[in-house]
Order: sequence, then structure tokens, then C-alpha cells
Amino acid sequence: MDLPYEKKSLKAISKKRNYCKVLSVEDDPDYQEALMNGLSALNYDGKQVEFLTASSASEAATVIAANPDISVIFLDVVMETDVAGLRLIRTIRDVIGNDLVRIVLLTGQPGMAPVDDLIGQYDIDDYWCKSDLTQAHLQTIVLSNLRTWEHLSDMKEARHGMQLLLASSQRIASKSDITDYTHSILEEIGLLLKMSSGGIVCFFHPEEEHLEKALIVAACGEFSSHIHQYFLSAIQEGVLREAVELANTQKSHVFQDGFSVLYFSNKELEDREYMVVVKLDRNLAGNEINLLQVFCENISAGFRNVALHNKLTELAYVEPTLGIHNKNWLVREIRNMFSWEREKATLLMLYVEDLAYTESVLGSKYCDQLTLSLYDYLNHFFDKTVDIALLERDTLVLIVYDDQDYNEASLENIIHTSIEVENSLHSLDLTVSLVKFSDFPNYEPEQLVSVGKSTLERAKYESVSYLAFSETLASEMFGRYELLKDLREAISDNQIHAYFQPKFSLKDNTLIGFEALARWVHKDGQFIPPDQFIALAESSGLIDKLDQQMLRQSCKAINTLKNLDINVPISVNVAGNEIIRPNYFENFKRLLAEEGVSNEMIELEITESQIIEEKININKHLSNLKTLGIRVNIDDFGTGYSSLAYLSTLSVSTIKIDHSFVWRMEESEKDWEILKMIIELGNFLGLSVIAEGIETEQQKTHLLALGCEDGQGYLFAKPMSLDDTISWIKAGL
Repeated sequence: MDLPYEKKSLKAISKKRNYCKVLSVEDDPDYQEALMNGLSALNYDGKQVEFLTASSASEAATVIAANPDISVIFLDVVMETDVAGLRLIRTIRDVIGNDLVRIVLLTGQPGMAPVDDLIGQYDIDDYWCKSDLTQAHLQTIVLSNLRTWEHLSDMKEARHGMQLLLASSQRIASKSDITDYTHSILEEIGLLLKMSSGGIVCFFHPEEEHLEKALIVAACGEFSSHIHQYFLSAIQEGVLREAVELANTQKSHVFQDGFSVLYFSNKELEDREYMVVVKLDRNLAGNEINLLQVFCENISAGFRNVALHNKLTELAYVEPTLGIHNKNWLVREIRNMFSWEREKATLLMLYVEDLAYTESVLGSKYCDQLTLSLYDYLNHFFDKTVDIALLERDTLVLIVYDDQDYNEASLENIIHTSIEVENSLHSLDLTVSLVKFSDFPNYEPEQLVSVGKSTLERAKYESVSYLAFSETLASEMFGRYELLKDLREAISDNQIHAYFQPKFSLKDNTLIGFEALARWVHKDGQFIPPDQFIALAESSGLIDKLDQQMLRQSCKAINTLKNLDINVPISVNVAGNEIIRPNYFENFKRLLAEEGVSNEMIELEITESQIIEEKININKHLSNLKTLGIRVNIDDFGTGYSSLAYLSTLSVSTIKIDHSFVWRMEESEKDWEILKMIIELGNFLGLSVIAEGIETEQQKTHLLALGCEDGQGYLFAKPMSLDDTISWIKAGL
């Protein structure tokens, strides 16, 4: 067994030609015999030379058609006709299309035609007068043309091989999956080597493992039945196994009589070695070795491209820290689903409560392990009929394929569960949203994930543990989106107007101020409730523009009322997250200056819940407002959860009792006590207390008895446009 020892060396076992053919076309039998006798002693590198004869151009055409591998033709010009030989040349070159055969034109009439003209017009390789050919000269001419023909044949064969190689390389270059790529390699090598029997196998194994673990990933021919088996257990042929082991040891190609082992490594991108075993019932020709040598470079580059594609795919579809698939992967999986899979699939989106806080206390490593433990728990819970992806740090999304109708009860062991993390139990509370694919067959993959996320956020906002996406919810979301477009247009066109509700002293019914309230009449004439469009403005980032418009309209109202000798402040609502913006105060002061309104004529109202949400930063901004002489009221007081200690530190002037306590104080002893406590608390802290929603004289009387001196509500007046407010004032309040 002769195996190469030099790394990456290729041993070409050349299948050289051992014969050639020479044809003599001559209508003179005596000269034909003399020509054959002169060539009988020809020695062409020990090869067998076969001599063929024809006595006419028509007979020669038949011989040439039956022997397309003729190397040299000696051709008499004049035979049946004066130009029969020249016509045969046309047939050979133009009709048959043989541009390799060497044509030596012979004539007994040297003055018949100029030599240069014949060679140029008829693609003749040599031209001789019969009388000039001695035996030695004849053999020299034959040998020279034989060598030229063989060289040109090799070049043509090489060009054809390179064309095949280029086409093969282009076809395998399009493959990015390792299975497709390895099968393509086998197909293309089979085409290049014109294999009609034998077989090819491609296998790989990690570099750190033994060859026994080399797995066959593609096979054809006699190896076809061994796919997905271990190579050494499937292939029993001793010589072949030894060659594979040598290629693995030397990290190089190995060529043997009847088979070859091609070796490839992708150590820089992946710890894998690939080997392609080619088994033939013949030796490879020299040009085939050359083709394989070049093709191996393309194969090697292809393995690198596949590995690189896998790396890029991993980056695109896998969260790198945890190794869990991401949203991109999930969307791709949904897009590739069969229709029957979508019929029974359900999307579940899971939000892990307080994971950010857990990470701040116990660190990211603990939370990574927590997420992985939850991942394993979910796989076990759904009995492996599930795809899981990480949407965000604290949000997992699942596709479950078990055709069950899940609800809050059936998911209780997920919503409230305990999982083992670092050998101890960790209790988790999850918020879950659900989207059943069959209910929304026309939704694109991105839409399904998007509505799952929207439903999850809705569940978190409503403080529920479970919420399923439905046609009703879809309609509401679509309706809010359409309303948002109209709201954006309404704010841009100043179509939302300030209405003013008076505030009164409960002791003497004197007017002490107004509250500006935003009111929107839609372009279709429908009144849009404030709790709808204000929440929409807050969630869409339009609230700052709306607040600015309400402030400017209030300033104009202050100046209008001043002309009527009404000099009372107007309070305007402002979002807590707007006050903490760096440019809020500059914009606020500039607007008041533009409208010519003093600071003490404007009050700001912020809800208790917004103050609590922004409590870390808001107080210093409230202090800045107080420095400017602007009073700040806590709106809807009692509906939030502020502590007494925190309330005592706030730079506020007034607390406004939420209307719900006023409405229920006569029916509920608890609400009466809460109301009493709020009023006493405000008075104790030196704050003004004003009650909202007063509708009856009895409510007014009770509030005065409890120590609340100011109020507003329908008992006094409903919110009015500026024109109606002016008319109301002129009518005597």
C-alpha cells in the first residue's frame, strides 16, 4: 500500500493513453501500401498505433464517424473529384465539429494551389507533396502531429473539466445547511468523475473525539444504507479503514488505487473534521486528480462558509448568554409551520414578576440560572411539545403544539410555581398572555408575537395574572389605534378645548378658582370621554403637547376673566413624568410670560399615583415650582398609597379628595372614617383640602362638619366652555 507522507500532498495515479489512431485516405492503392509500409516501424513512446485506411472521401467519412478519437489523417487532395479531399476537410471541421484531429494534406501535383491559401482556408495542419516524403521524414511528421494532438486533447479535456468544476463549485456555493452541503458534494464529485458504480461517503467527527465517533452525514452508491451510522462500524473494508485512519492522523488527503480520502478541517470556526471517501472501480486519471485538487479547495471554502453561516445564524437566532432561541428564531419557526401545525398551536407569553429586582439583589448569574431552570421546567410541563424563546430578559414566549384549550386554571402551576435554583426552591409569580393561532388564521408571524406582547402588557396594566387575546380585544386595540390617529390630528389642529369647573368655599359659597378640564368632541360629532383620550395621550407620548395646550388656553381664560373683574387662579392638570423633564420649567415660565399671566394665577394638579411613581425625582421639581410661587395640588387623593412620612416631605399646597369618598361617605362607615382622616391629615400638615364631586347639599354639610372648607362639583356647576363660563358669571354665578 503506497500512501503519501507529505501533508496535503496529492498522488496522481495517471491513466495515460496507451494507443492512438492514424487514418490514411488515398485512392491510389500502391501509394497507400507504400505509406503503410513506411509507418509500420513507427515507435511512439511504446504506445500501440492503429492504422486505418480509406480509398475515397465518402469511405473516409464513414471511418471517421465510427472512430471519433483518430489523431492524425493523411489525406489525398484529388480522389473521386479534384476537390474531394478539400470537401472532406470541410465535413470534418464544420459538420462533425472535430477541431482536434491533425490533417496532413498530400498531393501529387505540387502546383495545384498555394500552400498558405489552403492552410488558411481549410484549417489544414500540414501540407506535403508525396514525392518529398521519405520514410524518416514520414515518421517525423506522424510523431510530431501525434504529440500535438495529445497535447491539444489534454488541454481540451482540462478546459471541459474546469467548466464542470466551475459549475459544480457554483452549485455547492449556494448551500448553507451542512446536510444539503454534504449531499451536494457527493453529487458533484460523482458528476466530475463520471461514476457509474462504486460509492461516496461524507462523515465528520469532532477533533477532540476518536474516529469511532465519526458520523456518516451523507452517502451514495454502495454506501447509501450507512447514512447516520458511525463510519468505522459501517465500513468493514480494511484497506479503506486504514486509509481513513491515515488521513485522520496526517490531516491530509490520501489517494489509493481505486479510492481516495479527502480531508477537511474547520478548526478556526468549529471543532470538526470532515472526510469524503470516494470508492471507484478504476484508477483516477491525471486530469481527474487535478480537478479533485482544485475542487477540494472549493469544498474546504464551502465548509468554512457553512460554519460561518451557522455562527451567523446562531448570533441571529440565539440569545448568546443563555443559549436560548430568541424572537427572530420564533418568528421564523411560525413562518415555516405547516397549516395543520398552526391549527393546534397556541402562543403563550410569560412575564417573570420582579426579575429585575431579583437581579439587583442576587446578581445576573443567579438570574441566568433562574431563567434556565424555568426553561427546563416549562419543557417538562408541556411534555416536549413546545418551542421556547427568550423575548426579553424577563419575558419568555412559547409555542405549544398539543391542541389543548388552556385557561387560567390549567396554567395555575405556571402562574404560581416554585423551581429549583442552586439546590433551593425559588417561588415565582408569572403573568401570562395567550394567543390561539386557529382563532387568527390570517395573522402574520410578527403580528401573532406582537399581539401576544400587547396582551401581556394589558394584563400587567390591569394587574391580572392571565389574559387571552380575543376578537373583542383585537377590536379594542384597533379602535384605540384609529382613535390615536384622530387624537394626534385633533391636538395638531387645536380641536381639544379647556372646560372650566368652578371651585367654591363651602362656608360662604364664594368663588375661589377654576379647574381646567380637557374636552374633545370628535370630528364625527361624538363626545370622547376624557379617561379614554387622556390615557391614550399619556401612553403615546402626546400628553406634553396636550398639557401645553390646556395651559395656554387657561392663561387666555385668566386674562379674559380678569376683564370681568374675576381674579381667581385656574388649576391645570399635568403628568408627573412631564414635570421631571429638564426643559419643563423653562417652557412653563416662557409660556406664562408670553401670555402675560403671573405665577400665582396658575396651579398645577398631579394625581397621587403619578407622584408615587415619580417619587424618587419629583420632589425637587415640586420645590422649584414652589419657589416660583406656583401652588401644586395632589389630585385624586386617597386612591394612591403614599405614606404619611412621604406626604409630609412633599412641596405641595393642596390635597383634593377623590369624588369616590364623597359619594360613598353616607353609605359606608369606613369611607366616612377615611374621609375624616384625610381631612384631618391635610389640616394637620397645613395643607388646603378640597373635595371633588359634591352633588348634594347634604354632602356639602357633612364635609363642612368634618373640616373640609372648599369643594367643587355639580352642586355648584358642571365644567363649562369659556363662553359658557362667561355667561354663567354674568348671570350672577
